[in-house]
Order: sequence, then structure tokens, then C-alpha cells
Amino acid sequence: MQAYTLKKEITGAWFYKDDSTDFFIGLVPLEERFFDELNDYVIRQQINYDACDLLVKAKSTNAPLTEISIPYAVNKMLKYIDCKITVAIE
Repeated sequence: MQAYTLKKEITGAWFYKDDSTDFFIGLVPLEERFFDELNDYVIRQQINYDACDLLVKAKSTNAPLTEISIPYAVNKMLKYIDCKITVAIE
């Protein structure tokens, strides 16, 4: 039910079912215009810290990659909600 509410309440949000865990994964573009909506959703739905993850994907333009810049929006989002951060390098 939370996945459907996410899509309904937050502009640009979507979700998919992870068949290996039987969980639904919700995705929201990390844009400042969605921060208030996302914050309200997390509070209303009582999303636990362990259920929240900010995924930052970076593309490696030169291997081996030794440094990654995390977008400013991630830092700003963490002022709204408490989440762990996962960094994926492609």
C-alpha cells in the first residue's frame, strides 16, 4: 500500500516489486522541488531509517575511479529525512 501511496503523493515517483525479496522498491527523483512532499510522505507513512536508502549512481569516465562527487541535493535531502546512502559506480 505504501508504494501506491508514494506514487500518488509524490510527483515523479514510481515503484517496482523486487521478486527476490517480495518487497516493493519506491524511487523518487532527488530534486529539491520534491523534498517537502517526500518529507511529508516519510513522516505520514512512518518509514524507518533501515527502510530508507538514498542511492547515488555515478558513471566512471576514467578507470580506476578514485573520487566521486556526491550531488549537493543529497546533502540537502539529509536535512529533511534520515537515510543511509548507497553509492553505485557503473
